[in-house]
Formats: sequence, C-alpha cells, structure tokens
Amino acid sequence: MVFSSKKQRTSTVLIACLVFAILLTYWGFFRSLWTVWLTSTEFSYGALVPLLVGYLIWHRRAALLNVEREVWAPAILGVIVGCGLQVLASLSGTLVLSSLAFTITLITTVWLLWGIGYLRMTALPLSMTVLMAPVPTYLADDITWRLQIAASAASSVILRFLRVPVYQDGNLLKLANYVLEVKQACSGSRSLFALMGLALVLSLTMEKRWWVRASLICAAPLLSLSANLIRIVGTGVVAYQWGTLAANESLHWVWGILVFVMAVVGLFGFQKLLRWLANENTLQS
Repeated sequence: MVFSSKKQRTSTVLIACLVFAILLTYWGFFRSLWTVWLTSTEFSYGALVPLLVGYLIWHRRAALLNVEREVWAPAILGVIVGCGLQVLASLSGTLVLSSLAFTITLITTVWLLWGIGYLRMTALPLSMTVLMAPVPTYLADDITWRLQIAASAASSVILRFLRVPVYQDGNLLKLANYVLEVKQACSGSRSLFALMGLALVLSLTMEKRWWVRASLICAAPLLSLSANLIRIVGTGVVAYQWGTLAANESLHWVWGILVFVMAVVGLFGFQKLLRWLANENTLQS
C-alpha cells in the first residue's frame, strides 16, 4: 500500500512537471493562436478544434477506463523532439510548424504517461490539434482564389444552362444588367472547414466501418462546394431578374445560412445512405 501510494505521488509529480514544461514551451504559441482566433474571421474555426478534440476523447471515456495504464519511458524522446521543434517554430514565427510541434508533443506525452493502449484510442482525435493554427497566408489566399475561380466558372455554366446570359471574367460574372463578384466569403472555404469538422465528429463517434468514415469525410467538401454553387447561382438569378437586389446584405446573409443548412442536411442524408448500403451488404453476406 505504501509502495502504491509512493508510486502514485511520483506519477502525479511527473505529470505536473510535464504540464508545466509544455505550458512554458508553448505559451507564446497559445497566445498568438488566441489572437488569430479573435481577430481573423477566416480562421476563427480553429477555436472549435480543442473543443472537438475534447468531445471525441470524452466520447471514448468508457473504453479508456478499461485500458491498462503503463508508462513507456522511451516516448520522452518524442516529447523532446516536439518541444525542440517548437523552439525552431517560435524563432521562425510559423504557427503551422508550432501546431505540428504541439501535436507531436501531446501525442507522445500520452504515450509516455499512459502507454500504447491509450495512444491507440486517442491518437486520431489528438492529431486533429494540428488544425488549430491557420495555414500560411500566401497558401490560404492561393487556395481561396482558386476556389473563387472554380466557383465562378461552374456557376457561369449553370447560369447559362438556366438561360441566364453571363460572361465570366475571373471571379466576375457579368450579366446583362449587373456585375456579380464572387468574393472570398463566396468561395466556400469557411463552410468547408465547418462541414469537415462535423463529418469528423459523425465518422469518429457514430460509425465503425472504415469505408463509411472515409466516405463521410470525402463527401463533406463536395457537399460544401456544391451548396455554395447554389448560393452563387441563386444570387445570379436574382441579379438577372431584379438587378441591385442581389447586393442586399440581408439576402447574402440568408443565402449563407440556407446553403450551409442544405449542406448539413445533405451530409446527414448521405450518412443514412451509407448506413443503408452497409446494412444491405451485411444481409447479403
């Protein structure tokens, strides 16, 4: 009993020291991250990542209670590598590199303190912490611009199919009586990240078949971009019929909410379809 109590105290001291070391190493990164979440609407979704990771681990709490805990000392090398990488990242000021370093540190700390059993059950949720940091601005701008151009091109094709005369010039859709600009907010990048997060939650908490999980995650960006096309095409039809009404801010807000709801409903519907297909395959086998 005395030996067990001493071992428990030693474990508590070790955990406290590791937590203090990690907080000390990553304090600047956390502060910069918080500033980005509060000031950048484009990357504010990052604030939801820790909550999502916490929920996914909490969802597995019953299974984790049955896992045998064991300290795996060699994992301390991974913690050291992660903290060392953070030192380099802090010197370069790269948040993405800091996020990667934090993820490595977090995963290897779990491995160190609780063993491979805990690691198997928490590695996937913990690896999502790499998404907390925004991608570099130059890369984000390039992706957003490409999405704008792709959305503009696809929308112009659909509008012509609907007998709406339109000429595409980059991210501009020139109608007979109105010029519609497909801006960054219309690129679909924001709803894409939100829908991807929802798909991850559904796949990791409600599905056990790997192909169902993969299908849900792959379907999320397609559904998000498709719903965004409906928004642009709908705005184009409004502009063709009623001109400046398309510039109404309330209309843009309503369209934004509507298409995201459509994408969410589509994701749940696709999940039900995948479950039906999985049950059909089970019955046939």
